[in-house]
Amino acid sequence: MKKFWETVQLKKTDISSYEIFLDDKVLKTPLKKKLTIPNSKIAEEIYKEWNQDTNIIDTDALIFYGILSTYIDKISGNRNPYIDDILDFIDTDLTCYRAEKPNDLVQWQSKNWDPILLKVENYINNKINAFKGIMPLKQDKEIHIKISKFLTKFTDLEIVVLHRITNITGSVFLSLCVLSNDKIKEKAFELSHLDELWQAENWGYEEEASKNRNKINLELNRTIYFLDCLKS
Repeated sequence: MKKFWETVQLKKTDISSYEIFLDDKVLKTPLKKKLTIPNSKIAEEIYKEWNQDTNIIDTDALIFYGILSTYIDKISGNRNPYIDDILDFIDTDLTCYRAEKPNDLVQWQSKNWDPILLKVENYINNKINAFKGIMPLKQDKEIHIKISKFLTKFTDLEIVVLHRITNITGSVFLSLCVLSNDKIKEKAFELSHLDELWQAENWGYEEEASKNRNKINLELNRTIYFLDCLKS
């Protein structure tokens, strides 16, 4: 996107909300709704995203803006489609499909992914199945019901974050650990790219794949940082 403004200003509109101005025009969402920012930390990050020192704005870097805009434009008061999309990941969750060989990869997956499933099992008081191979299988219906109930504890804005992290990682179970502020979030990227990183370590790093992983890592870490700012 070509930069069409010269100055970016951050203004406090009341005791707990902020707005961004591009020159004299208030920053709005893609659907032209007012972008009301809920706290100072998120406001500062959105300000920095739009205050890029370049004539061409990297829209992929507008992660905080994108999350908040999605909440305002699409999910506020209409969270069910996003929840349904999140629940669709239960039967295909990355952490539930395990290699059958080689043995060191099998052990590596178990060491890193079993604790994720254990934590979510504790959240919902229900056993989660791990499968061998890549053929799609289904979790028990009770897991879907209990995960759906567990999601009611999160706000609409947290659901936006959960939806984004789930789509980035391919794992609703890992994402639930992140949203529950588990320390596992510090390794979210590595845990969601376990097989790729294992293959790269054993067979060598490919430059283009490494660049793609770095881009995904940045998006994931920024999304998790949004959550930290939201809860601060």
